[in-house]
Amino acid sequence: EKGNKLVFHRKWEDGTVNAYANQSGKTWNVHMFGGLARHSLVSADGFALVVCHELGHHLAGAPKIKTFLSSSWASNEGQSDYWASLKCFRRIFQDDNNALVVSNLKIDAEVEKKCNAAWSDENENALCKRMATAAKGLATLLNRNQPVSFTTPDTSIVSKTNDKHPAGQCRLDTYFAGSLCEKDY
Repeated sequence: EKGNKLVFHRKWEDGTVNAYANQSGKTWNVHMFGGLARHSLVSADGFALVVCHELGHHLAGAPKIKTFLSSSWASNEGQSDYWASLKCFRRIFQDDNNALVVSNLKIDAEVEKKCNAAWSDENENALCKRMATAAKGLATLLNRNQPVSFTTPDTSIVSKTNDKHPAGQCRLDTYFAGSLCEKDY
């Protein structure tokens, strides 16, 4: 639709715990590494959330990462996180039997409470819990293996948009906010 070519670079043998997106002319690239896919804190759903995050750099819109004189092509980190849960993960897994998936997960009590308050539809409710659970493992990894919690949101106040990678707690909060948002993708 955008007139570009999307290419996934699946570097499964590479043990790097990372992923990134870039553009080269009319080619949009997403690079995924095996080290991230195999990391003990990253579930299959967490890995899917990373794929969505990297796609978000291409598709999530403003705010864009600022360069010296202007904005770049890439949606910033926070916007990519929010888009990953609100738009991408939800759309990809909406037709799964999410209640069955969640029945095999350990759901945090705060997630249970907030997803139940936000979603009366059983599948949407389960999808909210599924996303939040995926996000917690990923956010723990992104927080340099330091604990993150749904009950202790980041209280930082910034004076301008931060285009860099936020701390893991902030990223968990952003992913969770996307899972709770009732707007249609």
